[in-house]
Amino acid sequence: MDTRHHETLGNNVIPSVYRIRLEPGRSRFGYDGYEEIEVEVANGTSSIALNAAELSIVSASVLAMGEEHEARVKLDEKRQRMVIELGRKISGSATIKIAFAGTNNDKMYGFYRSRYMQDGKERYMLTTQFEAANARNAFPCFDEPAFKAEFELTLVAQKGLTCISNMPAASEEDLGNEKRAFRFMKTPRMSSYLLYAGIGEFSRKVEKRGRMEVGVITTPGKEKYADLALGYAIKFLDYFEKYFGIKYPLPKLDLIAVPDFSAGAMENWGAITFRENALLGDQKSSVGAKQRIAEVIAHELVHQWFGDLVTMKWWNDLWLNESFANFMSYKAMDAVFPEWEIMSQYTAGVVGTAFAVDQLSSTHPISVKVETPSDIDQIFDEISYNKGGAVLSMIEDYVGKENFRKGLNRYLEKNAYSNAEKEDLWNAVGEVSDKKDRKMVVPEVARSWIDNKGYPSVEIAFGNGEIRLYQKRFMLLEEKPDNTRWLIPVSMVQPPEAHEERILMTGKKAVVRTERKGPFKLNHLQKGFYRTIYEVEMLDKLGGMVKDHEISGIDSWGIEGDMYALMKKGRYSIKEYLEFVEKYCFAARYPLNMSVLSHLRSIFLIMEGEDERISRETGGLLREYSGELIKEVGWKRSNDETTNTTLIRSSAILGSGISGEKSTINKVQRIFAEGDGRGIDPNLKAAAYGVMAWSGNAATYEKLKNMYREETVPEDKTKLLASLGMFSEPLLIRKALDFSMSDEVRYQDSFYIPAYVSSNPAGKGILMDWTKRNWDGLESRFKSGTHMLGRYVDNLASSTKKGSKAEISRFFSPKSKSRPDIRSSLDQTLEIVEINSGFISRSKASWKND
Repeated sequence: MDTRHHETLGNNVIPSVYRIRLEPGRSRFGYDGYEEIEVEVANGTSSIALNAAELSIVSASVLAMGEEHEARVKLDEKRQRMVIELGRKISGSATIKIAFAGTNNDKMYGFYRSRYMQDGKERYMLTTQFEAANARNAFPCFDEPAFKAEFELTLVAQKGLTCISNMPAASEEDLGNEKRAFRFMKTPRMSSYLLYAGIGEFSRKVEKRGRMEVGVITTPGKEKYADLALGYAIKFLDYFEKYFGIKYPLPKLDLIAVPDFSAGAMENWGAITFRENALLGDQKSSVGAKQRIAEVIAHELVHQWFGDLVTMKWWNDLWLNESFANFMSYKAMDAVFPEWEIMSQYTAGVVGTAFAVDQLSSTHPISVKVETPSDIDQIFDEISYNKGGAVLSMIEDYVGKENFRKGLNRYLEKNAYSNAEKEDLWNAVGEVSDKKDRKMVVPEVARSWIDNKGYPSVEIAFGNGEIRLYQKRFMLLEEKPDNTRWLIPVSMVQPPEAHEERILMTGKKAVVRTERKGPFKLNHLQKGFYRTIYEVEMLDKLGGMVKDHEISGIDSWGIEGDMYALMKKGRYSIKEYLEFVEKYCFAARYPLNMSVLSHLRSIFLIMEGEDERISRETGGLLREYSGELIKEVGWKRSNDETTNTTLIRSSAILGSGISGEKSTINKVQRIFAEGDGRGIDPNLKAAAYGVMAWSGNAATYEKLKNMYREETVPEDKTKLLASLGMFSEPLLIRKALDFSMSDEVRYQDSFYIPAYVSSNPAGKGILMDWTKRNWDGLESRFKSGTHMLGRYVDNLASSTKKGSKAEISRFFSPKSKSRPDIRSSLDQTLEIVEINSGFISRSKASWKND
C-alpha cells in the first residue's frame, strides 16, 4: 500500500481473519465484545496499531512465536487509534486478542440503535453503518479498504430476536439466561467497512434464486411493502450477472429496511441496508417512488461487484465504487424497464446536477486527495457520484459499448477479492479496445477528466467551410484565468440529420473542414461532459429547430441548459433567456419541458422579494408555461401514458400553484378536501401538499403536520414533512424549523424542512438565524460519520440579502464552528451566495436599462 499520501496504519501488519463476538446487554444500550485477529507481521515489531474509536478496551494480548504476550494499550482519540505495546519484538503469524466494550448510540454510525413503534410500544433494532471509517466505532480493526480479510461473526441476542449478517448463520446455540448465539459463516475477503451486524424483531420475505436466497427484511408489519423491492432485486441481479460475466458470489442477499439511516443505502456485502423510503413500496406507490426504489436497489447491487468484489485501495478512488454504481444502475433500469425511458432522466438529473456543482471554482477532482476520515466524509458528493457517472458515460461512448463492457469484465476478473486503482480500470478498457488509436489514448482521455477539477466549455464558430472549436474551463465565478485542458471527445451533427462528425479535441483549439452549411449541434445526445457556446445566429437557428421538434429532447435540453448556465455566468441577460424560452421552448418534449419548469421556478424564487418587476414577469411566464403543460397532460393519469408524462404533470401543477394561478390552487384544494387529504393520486401528492402549504394558513399547517404524524407509508411521510417548509407565513416557517428538531422527526429526516425552507423566499433570513441558533445542537446530533451536517451549510447558499456572505463566513470562522467535514460545503455555499448576488444585481441592472 502506498503510504506517502494519506494517513494509514502502514503495511507491516496485515490482517487475514477476524473472529468477532458482540453481545448487547452490558447496559441498556451497551455491548461487550471480544475478537481474535489473525495477522502477518512482515518485520519485527514490538507495537501494533489498529483503529478504534469510542470503545473501552478491557484487555489485549498477542499470541506469537509460540507464546502469548500480555500487552499495554495506548488510546489516541484524536487519531482514532489504539496501540498495542509488547515487551518484545514479534514477527510472522500472530493472533491479536482484544476484549472491549461499546455503546449502541442513536447517531446512525458504528453499531447503533434504531427506534420504531410496534403495537403502540417503542422498540429498537441494532444495526451497523461502517462506511467510510466507522467499523472502528464497533470493534478494533484495521479500518482501511486495502486491509481485506475474512470475517467470522458471532452475535448474541435475547431469545425471540433474530440476528443478520453478511453470510447465512452457520449455527444457533442456546446459551441459557434467555439468550441465543448466532454464529455466521465466514465471509469472503472483504474490507472492514462492508461488515454488517443486525439484531432485532424482523420480518423477511424470501425468494429462491437457484441455490441462493434473496430476501427483503423489515420491522414487523412492513413486510407488505417488500414485494416490489424483491422483484426489482431479482431482475437486476440477472442483468448484472450477464453484463459483468461474473456470478453473484455469496449464498444469500438481504435487503434490509432500517428506520433510522443517514444515507440512502449501504452496500454491505450480502446484507444491504436502506432507508425505508428507498426500499419499501407497492404497486400503489407513485411512479417517482418506484423509480427511486429501483435506482437505489440497482445502485447497491452494482456495488456487490464494484466496491465489494473489487474495492478501491484508498478513498481517493471512491468514485471507482460510486460513479460505476451510479452509471450502471441507470443502464440496468433502462434494460429491465425500457418503458421508463430512464436515460433521459439520467441525463437531465444526474448529469445536470454534476454540471451545477462542477461549475464552481470550489469543486474538486473526481479522484481527490484524501488523508483523514474527515476528508473522506466530504467526498460523498455529486462529484464522486454524478460527475463520475457522467464521465463514464462519455468514455463508454468514446470506446464503444461492447469494448467498455469487456474492459469492465477484465478489470473485475483480474482484481476479484482484492483492491484496485483508477489506472487498473483504464488500462483494462484500453487493452480490449479494437481501435489502435483509441487503445493508445483511453487512459490519457480518462486521466484528463478524473484528475482535473471542473469541466470545459467548447465555443463553436463557423465560416469559410471551417468549424472552429475553442475550449476553456467553464466557471460561473471566474476569479482568475484557468488554463486546464481536457481531451474532449467532441461530436456534432447538422440537424435534423443524425450523421455524426467525431473528433478528439486535444488542445485549446481545433479546426474541422466541412462541406456542410450548418447550423451544427455540438455534443450530440449530450454524451460529452462539456457546455457549448454558440454564435447568436447559430443559436437562433437551433432554437427554431427545437421549436419544430427537429432536434431530440435530449439535445434540446442541452441547448437550453447551456444557455441558462451562460445567463447565470453573465454571457446572456435574463431577458434574453426568457425570450428564448418564450420563443422556442413551449410545446417542448421531455426532458426540455422539465428543465424549463425547473429553471423558471428557480429564477422566480430567487427574484421574489428582490425585484418586483422581474419576479412578476418570471412568475407570469412560469404560470403560462405550467398552464400549457397542464392543458396538454391533464390532471388525471391515463393507463397508457409514459412515466415522463406522469412526472411532468406533478411538476407543472407545482409550478402553476407557486406562481399564483388561482384555478390550480382552487382545484388542488378541492382534491385535497374530497379525500380529507388522503385520497390523492400518489403521483400528485408531492405537488398537492406543496401547493396546499404555499397557499395555506395555520390551519393548513396543523392539518399537514397531523397527517405526517399519522402516516405510515415512508414515501408519503417524507412528502408531508417536506411540505411543512413551504409556507409563506414567517411564524409557520419558524414553527416548522423547530418541529424538524423535535422528537417527532427522525434524525435522518430532519434536514427536509430546512432544505425546503432554503428555496422559500419567505424563509431566507429566518433560516440563517435558525441555523446559527441551533448549530451546536446540529453538531452534536450529526457526527462526521453520518455525512449530514454539511447539508445544513448547503441550505445557506440561498441567502441573498446584503452581507449574507460575510455573515456566513464570520459565523463559521471560529474553529469551534467549522468542523473539518463541512469545509467543502462551506466553500461552495460562500461561492453560490456570491454567484446568486451577482446574478440578481446584473438582472436588476439589465432590466432597468431595457
